[in-house]
Amino acid sequence: MTTTTDAPVNNGPWPYAAGYDNCPEVLDPIPLTVKGTMPPWLEGALYRSGPGTYDLKSESGKDIHIQHWFDGLAQVHRYEIQKGGQVSYRSRNTSNDLRAEYIKAEKVTGITFCQRDPCKTIFNKFFTTFKVAAFGGGHVVGGTNTNVAVIPTPNFPGLIDKKDGSKKSGNPNVRNLIMTTDGNAVQELDPVTLEPMGMFSYGAIDDSLLASNLAPAHPCVDPETGDYFTVLLTFGPTAVYKVVRIRQSVKGPAREPDLDVLAEIQSPRPTYMHSFALTKRYVVVTHWQCDFAAWGVSVIWTGNAWESFKKHDPTLKAQFYVVDRVHGRHVATFESDPYYAFHVINAFDEGDDIVLDLASYKDHTVIGDYYIDNLRNETSGIPPQQAVLRRYRLSSISKQASLSNLNRKKPPTPAPATVDFQLDESINFELPSINPSRYLHPYRYAFGVHRSGRNKTLIYDMIIKVDLDKVKQGDQKGSATFWVEDQCTPSEPVFVPTPNSTDEDDGVLLSIVLDGRRRTGFLLVLDAKTLTEIARANMPEGRVAPHNFHGMFIPSFVK
Repeated sequence: MTTTTDAPVNNGPWPYAAGYDNCPEVLDPIPLTVKGTMPPWLEGALYRSGPGTYDLKSESGKDIHIQHWFDGLAQVHRYEIQKGGQVSYRSRNTSNDLRAEYIKAEKVTGITFCQRDPCKTIFNKFFTTFKVAAFGGGHVVGGTNTNVAVIPTPNFPGLIDKKDGSKKSGNPNVRNLIMTTDGNAVQELDPVTLEPMGMFSYGAIDDSLLASNLAPAHPCVDPETGDYFTVLLTFGPTAVYKVVRIRQSVKGPAREPDLDVLAEIQSPRPTYMHSFALTKRYVVVTHWQCDFAAWGVSVIWTGNAWESFKKHDPTLKAQFYVVDRVHGRHVATFESDPYYAFHVINAFDEGDDIVLDLASYKDHTVIGDYYIDNLRNETSGIPPQQAVLRRYRLSSISKQASLSNLNRKKPPTPAPATVDFQLDESINFELPSINPSRYLHPYRYAFGVHRSGRNKTLIYDMIIKVDLDKVKQGDQKGSATFWVEDQCTPSEPVFVPTPNSTDEDDGVLLSIVLDGRRRTGFLLVLDAKTLTEIARANMPEGRVAPHNFHGMFIPSFVK
């Protein structure tokens, strides 16, 4: 079902809380029941990742409750769309050693994202950060003793010829599969069985990164070069952000990858950054406001990240640090009014400017809205703060670079970032997706999820498509198109382009949907042009896919 701006209102229940229940893993693939006709070219694997367990029971019978969505134990899902339109599903829990640790201790142990517990073991884990970076160093520390649950990424440089997953999977586009989180940790998974194969830090590639504590869960990968970018943060009296590029070794793919630290940026503000931006010429460190107190050491006495963040300061500017990809230098800094974000949508070079789109919040208190007890409360829970799509412009980069080049011993003098446009708060937007061919390039369409506020749900009830050309023309109301189905809760839509297509929105959207009426889930396939349903693959009766974070579709055909 689709609508332009007016969605049907259901004054009755909108069951969604089952998506925050424990989800049993499915180790062997099971067939799903397909309704409709899958496009004949749609063949490949959709990977989804996020939390799958919140409630455990110890051997003595004691209940163990994981309090926050971001701390749920990791589970990875694989939906395989086969030739002929059949669909199969499998999933796997990928932090079983950590699960066993909780059960043995009869509580959630270590430093977590949001778990409130005054008896935590210092530096046991910080959503996979300190265990690896501070104690494990650059060595493989095991595959399931940490919680890496955010985003799957294929073809990490340097893992290609060690364990060539493409030979096993029969898919030449999947040479290996990694999972990342907001820490100095990477987990390798078998791309077919999803079995954890190892865990390592970025310090395993370069010793200079051994002491780094955090990295955005979302890396940036240039689809044309295969270069992998991330930003490593080291806590201390002066926070240090290392902008890193990892690429296939010049000595050959069988060697360890080449890692270059393009720039080291010093700041008094250690900040939690979930993502950052990339263009064909620059890396942009999006230094929004979500700052750790006491140089980051505050996590020791609070026991979690959430309670260690400083309060929002409306007078403190946000920064954008621009790093030259070619020459490896911090060439410009821009400032804006304070904001917070989880997700950059896209960025690209436009003449001598950088255009950068993200889903912006007024502040980081949104993190506190995602405690599980609140989300499970379908009758009186508090709706989370919603994000809006905002476009920033960083102007005259060459001019700023020339000015900063006059005195390289000092950081660039900040210039003002400008806002080209922002969607109205009524058109809230999160979990973004675009046509992957438009990544790092000018683009017209952005897809995501939307909370209408019309139905009795705390979370998203619609898939949204935004026409950015119409937004630029001032037609905000006409810019948004929606998909909605009664009592159904969608996840992040993943765009898959039609092969050899020329229209940007020629393709399909894949979203995992919880059907609250039937208490089950399905894989939804929408026409990306119209947001009309093409097909769906229904899970077995009573099987619910959890509300997870992110996904990626990898086609089976050779690109």
